[in-house]
Amino acid sequence: MNKIIAIAVFLSVVCIASSAQTYLPDEGDIAVSVYRTTADEPFHQVPTTPFTVHHYSVRENIQVDSAEVRGRFEGLGISMTDASAWILSQLPADKRKDILEAVFSPEKGAGLRGLRLNIGASDYSTAIYNYNETSGDVDMKHFDMSRDDHWLFPMVREAIAVNPDIFLFAAPWSCPSWMKDSGDFIDGHFKDGMEQALANYLTAYVQGCKDRGLDIRSITINNESTLSTHGTYPSCIFSAEQEMKTVKLLHRNFTKKKLATSIWLYDHNYDRALDRVASELADPQVRKSVEGVAWHSYSGGVENLPELHRMYPEMRFFHTEQGPALHDPNRTERWWGDKLRDAFENGCEMFSGWNLCLDKYGEPLVGPHLCMGLVTVDIETGDFTTSSQYNLFRHIGPFVKPGAEVLRAKGDMDDMAVMLFRNPGDEYVLVAVTTGKGASGRQWNEPRPRLYIDYAGECKELAMPNGIWSITTMVFKKK
Repeated sequence: MNKIIAIAVFLSVVCIASSAQTYLPDEGDIAVSVYRTTADEPFHQVPTTPFTVHHYSVRENIQVDSAEVRGRFEGLGISMTDASAWILSQLPADKRKDILEAVFSPEKGAGLRGLRLNIGASDYSTAIYNYNETSGDVDMKHFDMSRDDHWLFPMVREAIAVNPDIFLFAAPWSCPSWMKDSGDFIDGHFKDGMEQALANYLTAYVQGCKDRGLDIRSITINNESTLSTHGTYPSCIFSAEQEMKTVKLLHRNFTKKKLATSIWLYDHNYDRALDRVASELADPQVRKSVEGVAWHSYSGGVENLPELHRMYPEMRFFHTEQGPALHDPNRTERWWGDKLRDAFENGCEMFSGWNLCLDKYGEPLVGPHLCMGLVTVDIETGDFTTSSQYNLFRHIGPFVKPGAEVLRAKGDMDDMAVMLFRNPGDEYVLVAVTTGKGASGRQWNEPRPRLYIDYAGECKELAMPNGIWSITTMVFKKK
């Protein structure tokens, strides 16, 4: 009898050991790295547990392998406004390089690739100016952009030296005053019959940049061409018909001069996607003339972009402007997480901010807005601090490669903004942003935000800090 009991105990131990053995991770099957920024700690790599074959929770896991493809990723961007370039030009070379590396370097910083230029003055300039105020000079004989040789173009070249993969795109805030019914560079409407003059003006700008060794990848006809600034800073209102005519003439100019610059339509808010933009793209010659559409996210309607893309599937979408704001506590890391996720999952290939840098007062500027830079610079010391938008960019730019697929992550997100990308070569990047308020408390013993991820037949738990905001990037790939 004792012998029988001993055998039973032995077999039980063997079964337990065998069962326990199945819970040991098969390390090395999936390579995984995790990076994090929190309210308490700057960007850093953190140790992480491996994927295993067992589920961690009954909650709905994010199914990576079956995630829906929503678009593609081209990059993140920012504007080298005249104001930003002037601030940089005032700093010692080493301090300036620190800022440019933090913004553009994929090894040391956020790895931004898109750099937007203003054609003449915007609201964030050190003066009101454009390149040709000679009335009636349709042939641009008096076109002169030498003002930008003082600090704007030198700072652009220094940025490109930090990241040679930078591409340039540009927009005017207003055409010259003689092309407008107001006769003023500030506010007013574009005049019928001036389309060829404006096309020549923009062509002269692209050619002038090319002569300086700076290739403009893309251009828009005007920034926010349905907006009146009520006499506070450069702007110009265009009708859809005026924009369409100018686009066609500009495309003809580029073709004639063999300039490779593409044209993006509109350059304003999402909310006009299905009326104005759709009506402009209904013209076959407009569609032939433009590469895509540029968007801002100051007002809603991003959900209209997929319908517009179904109507015109060859059109590419690019988000070209929105940045941090002074005295706005709502623009947190999580707020930006929602903005970027919505833009990418609804078809935008790029998300660009606004001013690269400003001082702590949001200056210099000629307009009324209370914007902040992607980074805030102390001109006296050259030191800088990062914004909530920068903190999120830092977690995307170095990891998500041009040409990556944008995927829609579905599952139990625990009140996080989650973005998912698949790089060329089947490497995945997951970015999760928390608010700092903790999880929603589905279980009494599970207070911290966390994700559960299924990939390649294995599973992983990704727990976030509790009680503080955080951004986490997980890079993973099956070997």
